[in-house]
Amino acid sequence: MINIAIDRRAWPGFYAILLYGSILCMIFFGQYWLDIVLLILLSAQLLFFRIPKRRIPVTENPVAAADGKVVEISTVTEERFFKEETVKIGTFLSLLNAHMTLAPIAGKVRFLQYVPGKFINALKQKSVMYNESNWIALEQGDRRILIRQMSGAIARRICCDVKLDQAVQKGGQLGIICYGSRVEIYIPKRCFRPTIEVGQHMKAGETILGEWIQ
Repeated sequence: MINIAIDRRAWPGFYAILLYGSILCMIFFGQYWLDIVLLILLSAQLLFFRIPKRRIPVTENPVAAADGKVVEISTVTEERFFKEETVKIGTFLSLLNAHMTLAPIAGKVRFLQYVPGKFINALKQKSVMYNESNWIALEQGDRRILIRQMSGAIARRICCDVKLDQAVQKGGQLGIICYGSRVEIYIPKRCFRPTIEVGQHMKAGETILGEWIQ
């Protein structure tokens, strides 16, 4: 049995495709390739907004916030929330990945900030500086994680599903980036050691990012 939900934001686009596609199919009746294109577009819309069921590992260590490929693991001074040296993990989401953003740890939302910006290809380094973003910080005791949802050339809508001071469960949905892009995680270096590698493919809510060292 397939256990996959569809995010509610899929349906406006789904019905728009169905409506306009049906009109075109009636106007050009007999053009069976249009029926095939319509079916592909409808299936793709549902594929983009799928929310697969995940088995959250029983561990205190943080898990991936997004499906996708690890494109960056670096040490940076994060000035927006931590104001200290952090481990930065960048994940690129392709059009084929599920696009939800999940909580790497259980805790409370301690920081939210939406930053308007551009829509540069998320694989380009300058996108990190200029693209539209949404920042979410979670806190559980003395452990804190900052998550950045980032738009791209195709993904032009970031949705955040949490509010300030809201409690979230590990693996709970924080939001979704429509049609993929990039998700970044920042964790203070003094208390975290990553165990993943650049090029590794991650599953949100399941892949363990590393180990707490404090």
